[in-house]
Amino acid sequence: MTSRPIIFIAACLFAFTVCSNAQTITSIKGNVIDTGGEAVLGNAIIINPQDSSIVKGTSFLEGKFELSGLDQQQVLLKITSLVFPDTYLTVLYEGSAQVDVGNIILRRSANELKEVVVTAKAPLARERSDGSIEINIENTPLATSTSVDEILSRSPGVVYDAEGQIGIFGKGDAILFINGVRVSSDQLSTLSPTNVVRIEIITNPGPRYDAQGNAVINIITRRNANEDVRAMLKNYHSYSKFAGYDNRTNIDLGYAKRAWSVNGNYGLQLGNDRMILKTTRVRNAPHDLFSSELTTDWQYKYDNYSNYGLGLQYDLDRNSYLSFQYTGAYEKLGGHQLSSNTIVDHETGLYTSTLAWDELSLDNTFNANYARDIDSLGSKLFVGWHYASYRHYFDNKIQQSGTVAGTENTALINNVGEGNIRILSIQADYAKAFKMGGTLEAGGKLAYVNNYSFTTFLNISKNGTTTKDDKLSSDFDYTERVPAGYVNFRGRIRKGWDYSLGMRAELTDYTLLTSVKEGAALKDRYVNVFPNASLTTKFSEKVSAYFTFSSRIDRPSYQSLNPFVIYQDSFTSIQGNPSIQPSQVHAFELGAALNNWSMKTGYNYTLNLISGGAFQAEHDPRVYILRSANIRKEHAYFSSISKTVNTKWWNSTNTASMSYNNAIDNAGVFAGRAKKPYYYLYSQNRFNLGNWIMLYATAWYQSEKQDGIYLREDQSSVNIGLEKKFLKNALTCNLEANDLFHGVRAAGEYKLGSTDIVYGRKYNAHYVRISISYNLGRLKQSSYRNKDVGKSEKERAQ
Repeated sequence: MTSRPIIFIAACLFAFTVCSNAQTITSIKGNVIDTGGEAVLGNAIIINPQDSSIVKGTSFLEGKFELSGLDQQQVLLKITSLVFPDTYLTVLYEGSAQVDVGNIILRRSANELKEVVVTAKAPLARERSDGSIEINIENTPLATSTSVDEILSRSPGVVYDAEGQIGIFGKGDAILFINGVRVSSDQLSTLSPTNVVRIEIITNPGPRYDAQGNAVINIITRRNANEDVRAMLKNYHSYSKFAGYDNRTNIDLGYAKRAWSVNGNYGLQLGNDRMILKTTRVRNAPHDLFSSELTTDWQYKYDNYSNYGLGLQYDLDRNSYLSFQYTGAYEKLGGHQLSSNTIVDHETGLYTSTLAWDELSLDNTFNANYARDIDSLGSKLFVGWHYASYRHYFDNKIQQSGTVAGTENTALINNVGEGNIRILSIQADYAKAFKMGGTLEAGGKLAYVNNYSFTTFLNISKNGTTTKDDKLSSDFDYTERVPAGYVNFRGRIRKGWDYSLGMRAELTDYTLLTSVKEGAALKDRYVNVFPNASLTTKFSEKVSAYFTFSSRIDRPSYQSLNPFVIYQDSFTSIQGNPSIQPSQVHAFELGAALNNWSMKTGYNYTLNLISGGAFQAEHDPRVYILRSANIRKEHAYFSSISKTVNTKWWNSTNTASMSYNNAIDNAGVFAGRAKKPYYYLYSQNRFNLGNWIMLYATAWYQSEKQDGIYLREDQSSVNIGLEKKFLKNALTCNLEANDLFHGVRAAGEYKLGSTDIVYGRKYNAHYVRISISYNLGRLKQSSYRNKDVGKSEKERAQ
């Protein structure tokens, strides 16, 4: 199947939205009275429900009020009075731009307040004034995902490279946060996908975020905003001809009463997964003729993939809270890795291997937070503590054989080992808001990481005796300390013109010990300073613009530093490179929004770009080692345009992006090649077909990329889904067909040294899934003021 159908579908969906105008709420009016029917005096304020910012407000003397010029799909209407408690009403668009909420009756008990809800669907995505994007999960195609990784892979602008690294199109690698707390990609497995409410993609992170990576992905989870008991049971069943079946069950529980809130979840995944990699390596020099045709087939079996969590929060008063959260994962992996390698040089040989997995991962994380609103101006204090432990045990059996000139030789290898990563971080943030305007933010963080692992390869003879293979076996001990501090000031030049100036400093101190190359030891200690600046302006309710500059660092992952051998076959392995250096990134971005259109363009300059490839081993010309390496620098230019549509029957998010990358390797390790722009199309759509059914359609396409060193072939995906609700919306059934044309892949070519390398990786993305979820519990709305105490601080914690 060629890429033309996917390009056509994505382009049609995007073009369809160009001809449509999004519908929004332009005005809200109402009448405020007490229980006796008498008019009340007070204030009416419109609040943005996403970031709690004030949109517009007015006062009223005899109950009646009207607010116009809003241009919002969803708002919170706050009614304040000196006599009665504050009242919050949720107002959603439902086909009419002018909304009349009618009589609002104020009662002395907040729990008895009449809530006005104009029912409609929330927008799929919303772009903030600084270029950051909020992606809603509920009631979108993303809600049927069985893991957080799958949610991210389906989100607009989120891309994965051939090694599975998460990035943002046009920006590069991204770091992950859960509710504002920095986590590693390993921790995603501990999070239940049904607990994810929305995702924030921050393409221009300020100094309060860790300087690692080029962008930030902040995953916001569900918090019990109602009193009494909430529960959700969801089951997903997937089947693909490529990998077989996969089944996941999730249960989420929540309880809230007055100041207490408790949440718990458990998820179990059983079934299969699969990935195939085909690689060709050729050397054509007259004195060095060599070719290798390698196929590796990973056939995973999830014997028991469980994730679980428990959260507890206590509101000390209406302005402060204490919270504690635990998440964990137990992952028992079985299955096989099958490898077949045909090598032709001075002789022709067929080499095969079968690796039987017996692996267990135990992940545990703990978080404790304290937050307080200091005054009504917006001064805040946050203190957070985070500890994570990732332990991995394996005892894998490898059977391999080699056939040369009709003679077969066999061998049996036992690979045992353990990995243990411990992460501890302490964070404090303080924000001081001034009466004359402006907010000063300052904070500090201390992060400690220890990564210890060992792997032992034992050659087993025919009589059962074992001999250690010292060339493949290794120990690795890495310790890193990163104390950091930041300061940032946000102010206003004049009405509609806001600016931010900040700086972050990080001291990196690490020690790396390894048994490879006779106990090599690496130590380093360096300071980095990262300035940041931004300017946003709002010309009118419908027109805004921004400019940002940020400086970042991209440190190598622990695995890319670890010379730990991940066995593929007797001639191919994955190993870390202890000598890899961090990248430095300087990013500029300019963007604007007009109605429901948004545009941005930017430039990233990267020094010591982290990349990699298959390097020829020094001791054997047949052996190749896949490892990371630095490329001297890269210039990257990108532009993007997006449009959202929100009507009564149709919600849509659409993006078209283009990027031009120029990677330069001054060392001459990689061979140069052509450079050309490449593009990305994304369209996510939700069609409300009345009370009958909901239709979802998502398509994305990423064209061929040539950056001067690598050629990466195009890939794409088209997904459709149907959703039907029963039993007063308590029961939801979904039927989904994912990646209809099996276009999700990682394929390309490059030349490293004298070797031409062509690869193609095929994933288990083409499947049919049925999911059923049931919401149960007795819910009672509580006062809004207790729903999100300290929410902004939590999202700032790192």
